[in-house]
Amino acid sequence: MKTTKRVCSLLFVIALMLTVVIIPASAAPTSDGRIIVDNADMFTDAQEAELESLAKELGEKQNCDIIVYTTTSLDGYSAQTYADYCHISGYNDNSVLLLICDNGEPGNRDYHISTHGDCINKLNDSELEDLKDDILPYLKSGDYYGASKEFINKSVEYMNPHLKWYMLPLAILIGFAIAMLIMSAIRKKLKTVEMQHGAREYVRAGSMNVTAARDTFLFTTVTKTAKPKNNSGSSTHSTGGSSFGGSGGKF
Repeated sequence: MKTTKRVCSLLFVIALMLTVVIIPASAAPTSDGRIIVDNADMFTDAQEAELESLAKELGEKQNCDIIVYTTTSLDGYSAQTYADYCHISGYNDNSVLLLICDNGEPGNRDYHISTHGDCINKLNDSELEDLKDDILPYLKSGDYYGASKEFINKSVEYMNPHLKWYMLPLAILIGFAIAMLIMSAIRKKLKTVEMQHGAREYVRAGSMNVTAARDTFLFTTVTKTAKPKNNSGSSTHSTGGSSFGGSGGKF
């Protein structure tokens, strides 16, 4: 009898543990492979169709999925975790997703941009911050369609190879340096005499009687080497055994 009770108790504990593990996994958000997942009903049918067409067209050019996911609740997850779970199945390995969660509390609503696969490197931390700045005014004004459209267009724009702001001044400096080298070489050819590093050659023999001489070091040359920085991609983290990048906030 005691043995039977112990077996029943053990089975009950095992069943309880399995329930604790299975329930959160089954409650994790899914998107069924749709590009525009408007669970919060933020878009009209026409707007949803337009966003889906735009996302598919631009996504094919980048070989990635561009996803918009709306909801009214994060079901106890953080915005980052909720957005990452939407990538786990049904999409290209390379994808970028905008999560918009409107819980009806202005100033405490969530948004998050999540990147997966090659998109982690295509959208680095700096570009993610720029992308957030682009869509945040729309979100704050409640224009979720405008925010989503801006997200789709700008994410592809930032993925495309483009010149950084510092490239133009750098190119000008390099061009100036090359021009100076060429002019210096031409100038040397025009000289008939070379400058002497000492004064002896400029003194007429017998005109001066030097009783003392010394060398004085007047200048110091310091060379500094900047510590290399790694800006190749966004900061990454793991969710559900996969690596993701991204950034988000409140609005």
